[in-house]
Amino acid sequence: MGRNAAIKRFSATRPGQPLELYPRTSSRRPVLLELLASPWIVRASDLVVLDGSWAAKHVFEDVAVEWDAEHGRPAAFQRGPKRYPVDALLQTWAAERVWWDPRRHVSRRYWRVLSRGGVYDLAFDRCDGSWRLVGIQD
Repeated sequence: MGRNAAIKRFSATRPGQPLELYPRTSSRRPVLLELLASPWIVRASDLVVLDGSWAAKHVFEDVAVEWDAEHGRPAAFQRGPKRYPVDALLQTWAAERVWWDPRRHVSRRYWRVLSRGGVYDLAFDRCDGSWRLVGIQD
């Protein structure tokens, strides 16, 4: 088996002690949501790696969004052929820029959502009434 035989035979699980801290998805979700909603966590889309590149994917593509009027948030979005149901709303924020110049005015509302195990930033442009996917942290 080679020089690593002892390592390959070693079992990291001890009798009576589970290896995972949160063995079920249902037990992990509240902790994950609390961490993602914390104000001291930086947006992944704003992180920069040591080589100067972005840690998250910046995208700017139009998407179709299903709106949940009862809760005032996106319920799902369509990216290409795939539909992404929103599992949880993590953060919301707004951007108002250059309000004094109608040609350059930016008025957007952002929703950071958890969907299919990834974190997505959706933006509604209030000036032209369109939805865009602007960031992916997966």
